[in-house]
Amino acid sequence: MKNKKLMITGMVISMAVFAGACGKKVNLSCGDSIKSQNLLEQKSFIAVCPADCGTKGGSVWGTDKYTTDSSICKAAVHSGAIDNASGGNAKVEVIAGESSYTGSVKNGVSTSNWGSYQNSFTVK
Repeated sequence: MKNKKLMITGMVISMAVFAGACGKKVNLSCGDSIKSQNLLEQKSFIAVCPADCGTKGGSVWGTDKYTTDSSICKAAVHSGAIDNASGGNAKVEVIAGESSYTGSVKNGVSTSNWGSYQNSFTVK
């Protein structure tokens, strides 16, 4: 009986940790950024992106690590986290800023170079 209780307690704790790690879901438009949506305090969240953000919406600075004033959904298409045609959910993590950001072309999205910026994010 004691082992069964421990096993159930462990499962409940694991489920709670997993649920917390997933972060809150945030419905976004193509041009929305972490900065414009006041999401800097979020360590991580799930971005819910509409279709066609790779061809619509704001600018993106960086590759793999993006400035927090970049379009989240366009960066998600660039990184390969979501498909441009269907949109979808991407995990966003807010991280420390970089001394520079290098632009590139990936998945049909062109991003730009930028200098130092105070905060960054990644998308997966």
